[in-house]
Amino acid sequence: MYTQYTMNQTTLPLEMNCYLPENHIVYSIHQVVEDLDDSQYHLIENDFGRPAYHPKVLLKALLFAYSEGIFSGRKIEKMMQENIAMQWLTGQTLVSYRTINRFRVSEVTKAILQDLYCTFSLRLKEEKLIEGKALFIDGTKFEADANKYTFVWKKATDQFYSTLKEKEIHYYEEEIAPLIDQAVERDQNQEFTKKEIEELYELLQKELEKIETEINQENEKEVLKKKKKKRRSLKKHRNRLKKDFIPREQKYEDYYSTFDGRNSFSKTDKTATFMRMKDDHMRNGQLKPGYNIQIATENQFVLHTQVYPNPTDTRTLIPFLHSLPKPIQPSTYIVADAGYGSQENLKYLERSGWTGLVKYGMYEKEQKKKYRLSDRNRENWIHDEDQNTYTHPDGTIYAYGYVSRQKTDSGFVRLSHIYQSTDPSYKNGRKSFSINYEYEEQKLNIREKLSSEEGTQFYGKRKIDVEPTFGQVKANLRFTRFSVRGKSNVENETNLIFMANNLRKYNKRKKK
Repeated sequence: MYTQYTMNQTTLPLEMNCYLPENHIVYSIHQVVEDLDDSQYHLIENDFGRPAYHPKVLLKALLFAYSEGIFSGRKIEKMMQENIAMQWLTGQTLVSYRTINRFRVSEVTKAILQDLYCTFSLRLKEEKLIEGKALFIDGTKFEADANKYTFVWKKATDQFYSTLKEKEIHYYEEEIAPLIDQAVERDQNQEFTKKEIEELYELLQKELEKIETEINQENEKEVLKKKKKKRRSLKKHRNRLKKDFIPREQKYEDYYSTFDGRNSFSKTDKTATFMRMKDDHMRNGQLKPGYNIQIATENQFVLHTQVYPNPTDTRTLIPFLHSLPKPIQPSTYIVADAGYGSQENLKYLERSGWTGLVKYGMYEKEQKKKYRLSDRNRENWIHDEDQNTYTHPDGTIYAYGYVSRQKTDSGFVRLSHIYQSTDPSYKNGRKSFSINYEYEEQKLNIREKLSSEEGTQFYGKRKIDVEPTFGQVKANLRFTRFSVRGKSNVENETNLIFMANNLRKYNKRKKK
């Protein structure tokens, strides 16, 4: 016996939420998005055309799709047509994939998402899901939506550009200068600028017009033959400048403006930088175009995100902390790993109102017994403050020599005191060593903070707070590559994917 089955029976429509479980994620998305103040949206008013879709509807649709691991605009459009939960969330609104794609990369969406992070963090504080006492900061790399073979390297560009400059000088001196009456006065081996190449092109054009006039007025065959030969040469050199030198000058000029302090970029996504990814399947260290995504979390909720082009985390901490909105700023602690432990970052944290729990590069090694007992540990050396010397355990004396100044790429100046060996035979193979006293004092302060009871407690939470978030996004939601291009658009998609993950987590916590 089978249950009754018919496709022709008339049925009354039911509320769609009757088909959804009580703890479905769409209810959490609805509540969080409805917290946003409508006055933040500047509606577009036109005298013609249909009214615009409300931003909340499109934002809800994107957040639900991203929480389900769906990032394609066409697939999101299909969800609106077929998915009951999506239909309930959007009020059965049907939107084309073009509208969805335009909305998620718009500047309006950027402002809405920033507001959403602030209101969401306030909701978490009200529900006591976060305390607001500490922020855990870390970064990861996501692959850009760009071809991995469209790279442009700064070193290669420097080499090709210098070769072009040499070729321009040689070409002018050997080919162009003997042909024109008005030679350009130049110092020997002085490089041509792009403007000078363009002026040289205009000069050749004038010489061509002049020779054309002379040919039309000349009657003698031998002279006419020479002038026509000169005209062919002038045309050839003019076209070489127009089709070769000037376009290449423009190309390298565009390249240098695109680098903007970076060492590489992709031709298909010029804001993406080539960097090593963790998922290196070929195990050959291949560089891929990507972005460095920095996040700040508490209780595994992402409260703030930023996108940076540099592969390392060292130079991202200060601009990241500057970008923190006031509702998200912690009251006490900034917690990060050794990748952020530069002298510049530690100095900034000392001057800020926060307590920095940031390890430096050698911290873990210094805790080991082997290092504490070795002669590499400066504490095992004898320091004579009066003579300003250090004595190695083997008896070698190092006397103060001079102060070295090193300037980093960010403009920060490090001062190191150089001590030189007084033993001309260098029996331990070490001629000199350097000490950065300011950095050593900072490291001492960090060791004290990390060894305190509260410091140990908060730093111990770092690995179980910020790092699992990357695994949830990459493994659970299968988000490993951006679907949009350009830094501004990537920032929007970064905020969408991490907010979608926040909502999944928030919905599960509400159940408990």
